[in-house]
Amino acid sequence: MSAAINVKPNGIVVDMAQRLLQINWSDGAQSIFDFDTLRRACPCAECRPWIHDLVKHDTPHEVPEATRNAVGELGSLRDIQPVGSYALQFHWADGHTFGIYDWNYLWTLNP
Repeated sequence: MSAAINVKPNGIVVDMAQRLLQINWSDGAQSIFDFDTLRRACPCAECRPWIHDLVKHDTPHEVPEATRNAVGELGSLRDIQPVGSYALQFHWADGHTFGIYDWNYLWTLNP
């Protein structure tokens, strides 16, 4: 597990037309994520069981096919909600709503 970050978002901009999420961090950094990347990176136990200790660590990790293929229209964002003051939850066009993307996880996904 990586160390926790000390930065939080100052602002979050969702551009539905361009299919982008922009996070402006408190340290002045900026992250821009496309929706396909975010959908494929879903941290929930269904999409990434190894980070939740649901499979053996020596088992090869493969993202489920449904997650890998959730791009384009299926990877479209329908809604985004804050989770307390520590994360975002995305509601995807393919019906997937389980992943909670905390600030530390989003920071590590920074392109």
